[in-house]
Amino acid sequence: MVKKASAPHKERGTPKHGKGKQPKNFLNQDAALDLAAVIAEAQEEKTLSKATKNHQLQAGHPHGVDQKSKLSGSKMKLKETKALLAAQRAHHKREKTKLKKQRERTSNEAASKSELIIISEGSRTRKKVSFA
Repeated sequence: MVKKASAPHKERGTPKHGKGKQPKNFLNQDAALDLAAVIAEAQEEKTLSKATKNHQLQAGHPHGVDQKSKLSGSKMKLKETKALLAAQRAHHKREKTKLKKQRERTSNEAASKSELIIISEGSRTRKKVSFA
């Protein structure tokens, strides 16, 4: 038996095109501290710019400006109408609950009177109630 010549042996783990297996590169402590300082400076610049923009906006527009003066006539009228409708709805709701309570009171009084009549009749008719 004759052995066939095989292709030259390739190293395992090496890619077809590239540098092969590379060692891991970790940051030393000085580099990590420098990176953290750069990130902190960038964040601080962002917050300072936002704060100055916000401060300029507040200085230009006083906080206590009345909003009614800003609104146009039609928007003011619309707001007033909505407020009026909400007040009317609340009033009708209160009236409805008052009427409901009055009906409950009158029905309870009528029921107690009918019970008295039934009790006074007593011997003639007995009302039987079963809870099932």
